[in-house]
Amino acid sequence: MVRRESVEERLKELDIIHRELSRYEDVSLDSLISDVSERWIIERGLIAGASVIFDVADHILSEEFRAYPESYEESLKGLYENQVISEELYLQIKGLGGFRNVLIHRYTGIDPDLVFENFLKALIVFPRFAKEIANWLDPP
Repeated sequence: MVRRESVEERLKELDIIHRELSRYEDVSLDSLISDVSERWIIERGLIAGASVIFDVADHILSEEFRAYPESYEESLKGLYENQVISEELYLQIKGLGGFRNVLIHRYTGIDPDLVFENFLKALIVFPRFAKEIANWLDPP
């Protein structure tokens, strides 16, 4: 059974991450390229947000559905297939696992365009993920 308090605490952390990232919503790609400190803050926020999302996904899948995905992308797909998140959100969030790995392991360097694109997406997707998980815990 899903430990509700655990999921809710993680969603609160995702909200904190989203609020912090939102402080940079006016950052331009040029600024992201030229200001290393800004870029590192945004990259770290994206890593933290992705980590929370995958932690929530794995907890729900293992405790509620006895599913143990072998990859981050399988975790997201599992949430969608088990109707925890909508198809629209799944399509928006799909690829987060690969992007997280790029940030963590710096595969082939980190493309500022990719960071910027995922940053803008995260500003929309992170709160939507939290809302859909909360609605799954407490259906309207």
